[in-house]
Amino acid sequence: MVAIATVACWVLLTLYGHGTDADRARLDGIRTVGTIVVGTGGALALVLAARRQQTAEHDLATKRAELRLREQADRAARHDATERRINELYLKAVEQLGSEKAPVRLAGLYALDRLAQDNAQLRQTIADVISAYLRMPYELPGSGAGLDADRDQLQEREVRLTAQRLLVRHLVPADEGDRFWAGIELDLSGAVLIDFPLNGCELHNARFAATRFAGDAWFHEVRFTGTTRFDGATFAGDAWFTRATFKGSTRLENAEFHGEARFEDTEFVGTTAFRSAQFAHNARFDKALFRGIVRFSDAIFARSANFNRAGFLVAPVFDDDVAAQSAYFDRARFGERAWFEGVSFASYTTFVDATFDGDVRFEGAQLDGMRYRPPQLQADHIEFADES
Repeated sequence: MVAIATVACWVLLTLYGHGTDADRARLDGIRTVGTIVVGTGGALALVLAARRQQTAEHDLATKRAELRLREQADRAARHDATERRINELYLKAVEQLGSEKAPVRLAGLYALDRLAQDNAQLRQTIADVISAYLRMPYELPGSGAGLDADRDQLQEREVRLTAQRLLVRHLVPADEGDRFWAGIELDLSGAVLIDFPLNGCELHNARFAATRFAGDAWFHEVRFTGTTRFDGATFAGDAWFTRATFKGSTRLENAEFHGEARFEDTEFVGTTAFRSAQFAHNARFDKALFRGIVRFSDAIFARSANFNRAGFLVAPVFDDDVAAQSAYFDRARFGERAWFEGVSFASYTTFVDATFDGDVRFEGAQLDGMRYRPPQLQADHIEFADES
């Protein structure tokens, strides 16, 4: 560039450096043409640079699009591989659960539990599988079928206890970590459950219809929501429902309590049915709160029925041949109405300091074969709907 500039200056000075007007005019013309050429060259350089930038940006956008497509393809491939792996693990665990060997069934249960813990979308499905396993027919050890049968039943008992523990551990909201599975529904209808503990759990739409509870059953502070079914259930030992909460429809019709039935401080919100329930031992509902209709029609209390300081806000119904050996309603409070039509009380029955705020009916109620009505309801200055 320096050489070209030197040669150009020498040529121009040699040809037009004489100082005449004609030379100056020629130099001005050359200068103008040079300026135009330089400007045009700069403009062309800018256009070329812009085209080059546009091409580079287009190439970069194309590469980014191709990269996104590759990433999407990789994600899809990884997802498909993960789904295949999950399905393979699930099928293998279910296959183990159907094994004839107890250790293999235990391995299948733990595999399902781990799979559900790592994959939230499978939790309800795996809870259903474990529940279905517990619903399978089972005879308790000691049925007299022989030593080999008892050995198999003992092994199966351990497998079932493990299945119960795995379910329960994921139903406690207060549990540490992320082991709680929210919104899980259990269907254990017809299952045989052994010393079943659900203390502090949260259940939605729990079904225990015709379930056999071998040993004691613990439901301390359990929160039941939705539809809860214990109709036809059999409790061989004590049933503990202390401080539990039932929100929704609760059915314990035809339930059999062979041990104590403990419902102290329990709250029932919604319709509750104890129709034809049988209490072979003491039934304790002390300080229970019934916020909806509760029916004890045809219920049988072989021993004492304790409702001391219980609250019936809507309508307790004790009718259709309810039988109770002894009943205690001391300091209970009855809201809209209290119906005790056709109830047969035996031995000892008290309504000490009970409060009746609404319609009260004792037609056909008997105590030891004699017509019965609580003493505080016999005052002349109080009128009741059951008076003829």
